[in-house]
Amino acid sequence: MPGTPAWNGTSATVSRALRLIEDGVLDRSSIDALCERLGIGARQLRRLFRKHLGTSPIQVARMRRADFARRLIETTRLSMTHIAEAAGFGSIRRFNAVMNEVYGCPPTALRKGSVHGAVGLELEIPVRRPFAWDALLVSLEATATPGIEKVADGRYHRTARFKQAVGEVSASFDEDDSALRVRVSHSLNSYLLDVVSGVRRLFDVEADVAVIREHLAGDPLLDTCLQTTPGLRVLGAFDHFETAVMTLLGQHVGDEELAELARRINEKYGKPINASLDGLTHVFPTPYALSTAHLEAVGVPKRRSKSIQGLAKAVHEGELRLDGSPSLDEALRGLRAVPGLGTTTADYIAMRVYREPDAFPANDRRLRTVASSNGGSLAAHELEALAERWRPWRAYAAMCLWERARCNGTESPTYFQGNRDTITPEAPEQVA
Repeated sequence: MPGTPAWNGTSATVSRALRLIEDGVLDRSSIDALCERLGIGARQLRRLFRKHLGTSPIQVARMRRADFARRLIETTRLSMTHIAEAAGFGSIRRFNAVMNEVYGCPPTALRKGSVHGAVGLELEIPVRRPFAWDALLVSLEATATPGIEKVADGRYHRTARFKQAVGEVSASFDEDDSALRVRVSHSLNSYLLDVVSGVRRLFDVEADVAVIREHLAGDPLLDTCLQTTPGLRVLGAFDHFETAVMTLLGQHVGDEELAELARRINEKYGKPINASLDGLTHVFPTPYALSTAHLEAVGVPKRRSKSIQGLAKAVHEGELRLDGSPSLDEALRGLRAVPGLGTTTADYIAMRVYREPDAFPANDRRLRTVASSNGGSLAAHELEALAERWRPWRAYAAMCLWERARCNGTESPTYFQGNRDTITPEAPEQVA
């Protein structure tokens, strides 16, 4: 499981399989479907899991469902039937059998004392210490998509859509218990696994910060950040498509312009929602909606409009996967095939959406500046060469450098800005 020595040393194929299982692929489809997405046979995948993890893909998925069900039992008042359904068990009989096998008692015995209710359900996601919650929240607040995301009272709030269900999700960090407290509206009860997977991705919960820190510690460019902001994660993506679109839309424009363009797109092509929190008004448009959208009508530059349409069309038609199935090279090739989507934007998306720990946007202006020792700016190839010493954790090194720039007061608190102030809105980014 994540965090074990077996996980850290596993092959790239097993790592990709684990990410897909964590995202619920085996809750919705078969082992053969998982293998098809990985491009290998079922027997080979089972052999790799047995070799590297000492277990099978089905057992990993079963333990994931059992652990999720246990958390629902202990922290909610949902009925056992509803919990069995929400955790992905095919029947109450199967649910009872698995819980007995895993925990040595019937599921009803796991239910503790009274559960204090709130609006919707409250779930708990354990997080390894240290965890740089404040730094992540500052960045999320600065980059919040209008109508979709909001930071208020120390919590991250957002709207969410899973198939036809829409609702709200919010998260805060409990320092005492080192856990994320996640509130989910009742309308999303059937998609709790998807919600938890999205939150885990967004806050990079699986990161083994001790291993990463050990590798990067002592580096003169990174040490200050590692000391002052321990546990910094790579911001991920709650919604793969939304994050990819916002990353593409956000290149070469300022924060205020990005917020205004996003607001217009959401109001015209998103779905309205009656949220409990002021400021949350829509769920993000679907790939189909944006594949046919006339974004120039809401102020998106022509080249950027075509790029977003191309991305949306590729996702909608299944030509481009934004989950964990492609390797880093495959992901970058697929992204760069989208007209107008350049190398730097592809690297950002690889970091956030594909959760590639070694993705590195060497052409990023701020990275090239903060890594320079003479007050100037490194060339992209110079930074690429320098970053070799940070493999296989270059994405975390990039986060440290961005955080260093933010703490120096020379940049806004946003990550993944790219070259907004050095390229005009209509100037094309270098495309591979």
